Amino acid sequence: MTEPTNIPTTPFDWLIDQIRSVIREELTAALAGGTNNINDTDTLLTVDEAAALLHVDPRWLYRHAAKLPFTRRISRKNLRFSEAGLRRWLAAKKPDFRR
Repeated sequence: MTEPTNIPTTPFDWLIDQIRSVIREELTAALAGGTNNINDTDTLLTVDEAAALLHVDPRWLYRHAAKLPFTRRISRKNLRFSEAGLRRWLAAKKPDFRR
């Protein structure tokens, strides 16, 4: 009797075969789902761009950056703002009736 070539000989080989099959399935699903759409990318806005979208002063953004969920800290002194996150936040924001 001859031994089939697809059967792994060690547990390590079996694990490698399992990992390969999972990767193959994930790649197939990702390519079939059309995830290569350019519109899915998120752009990072500067403080001035984000302030213009929010109709606030740039200093307001600096003061409230830690509380805003769309803030991305590039370095200790450099902030950017996720455009998609900012638009989601604006859409979900309830109107302020205290004024």
